[in-house]
Amino acid sequence: MLNDGSVWGALFSPSSIAVIGANEVLGSWGSDATRAALEAARVNPQRRAYPVNPTEKQVMGAPCYPTINDVPDVVDLAIIVVRSTLVPAIMRQCVEKRVKAAVIISAGFAETDEAGARLEAEVVQIARQGGIRLVGPNCIGHADVTNKVGALGIGWRTRPGPMAIISQSGTVSAGIMGSAGASGIGISKFISTGNEADLHTEDYLEFLAKDPPTRLIGAYIEGLREGRRFFELAREITLTKPIVVIKAGGTEGSGRAARSHTSALAGSDVVYSAAFRQAGVIRVEDEESLCDIALALLTQPLPRGNTVGILTIGGGMGVMAAESCERDGLKMATLQPETLAKLDAVLPPRWSHGNPIDMVGIKTMDEFPTIMTCLKALVEDPNVDSVVSLVTARNYGGDQFREVQAKAEQALADLTRTARQMGKPFVVIRRMGPPPSMMNGGEPPPANLEDRIPEYGHPRRAARVLGQLMRYRQYLERRRPD
Repeated sequence: MLNDGSVWGALFSPSSIAVIGANEVLGSWGSDATRAALEAARVNPQRRAYPVNPTEKQVMGAPCYPTINDVPDVVDLAIIVVRSTLVPAIMRQCVEKRVKAAVIISAGFAETDEAGARLEAEVVQIARQGGIRLVGPNCIGHADVTNKVGALGIGWRTRPGPMAIISQSGTVSAGIMGSAGASGIGISKFISTGNEADLHTEDYLEFLAKDPPTRLIGAYIEGLREGRRFFELAREITLTKPIVVIKAGGTEGSGRAARSHTSALAGSDVVYSAAFRQAGVIRVEDEESLCDIALALLTQPLPRGNTVGILTIGGGMGVMAAESCERDGLKMATLQPETLAKLDAVLPPRWSHGNPIDMVGIKTMDEFPTIMTCLKALVEDPNVDSVVSLVTARNYGGDQFREVQAKAEQALADLTRTARQMGKPFVVIRRMGPPPSMMNGGEPPPANLEDRIPEYGHPRRAARVLGQLMRYRQYLERRRPD
């Protein structure tokens, strides 16, 4: 559906896009924005794209216009990539053209000095008088990945999916998308908020709450312009959509950096942490952690309680996993006698006879049925709320294992569905290092999340995720006691 007349329609589903500052200089913002606009028009013939630059006649094969007023069409969305001192005049032209929304990529505003702040205020005043809503300035734009629309190439280079990203840092948002891609998580909407001179994080949050493709909202925040509104919104949104936040700028030095970065006022870290907990917002430390918990929230049920069952082929890794879980508020489940009997029937007599279940070196693919029996026993034990496996089909490589490995992957997928039906998260700790699928230039994990088993490179990452799932479940139970 093309532009519905709202600011969000103009931003995420525009009928027409003008790139002001369009050029063909390889690696420039203007070049990337132009290519993105032309690509958005290519994938949807009902959409038009217009390069604007007074020094060019043609850009990337498309006619180029001296000003936006010379464009022979209405313009829903203007993407502005010119030096900051030119932006007020450009904004006046956009007002004359009756543009609905604008994305200002340009930097050199309130994040720099008082003169920049005055320039920013002038641009906002012009836009508001003309009824234009602004993203930025000093940002890397926005994208609707499903519709392949974006201020930069993010819109068509990123895999579509259920996670939206709001970020006050372009660099961090790129890191989040990189981690998401490596984890097989697709993106629904993306907004680099920049200085938030007009539209704020809170505005984007309110929009994404009602956005059907978005099932989870990830955010990078340095400071909030409307803190009370943010937490009131979050308190309601988290009842149906998880919100996972990286909050930076809590120390004195990082707070100064935030002010010089996007002119954000960071505020008290203690206050933010308490407010996040009360609103059900999951706070994480970095991009990897955000995508770790996002993958679990998108693929796994929330655990009924805090007990964990662990399967390992080595005692040391089992000890590390157990310690990590207990440090994150989880408990080692006491296995029922029926479960112990099932394990006795398939494991050597020297197995650990407890939880974690140490399989004492069983590790060949020929013995994968034994591994599956152990995992199934853990899943079916009513004392176990979550299952962690340090054994996967991917532990074993080589052409000779390819057929049995495929069968093992299918068996794990089937078991994951069973665990999901029983309300038990099932996660895997792979060998240390990157996912096998990403090594040697390989492809990222498949986009289909239905049968995905979350894989983490270290026990503490898996434990942290399970602890967060448990606390989110506890929050929802407090809010929805019925």
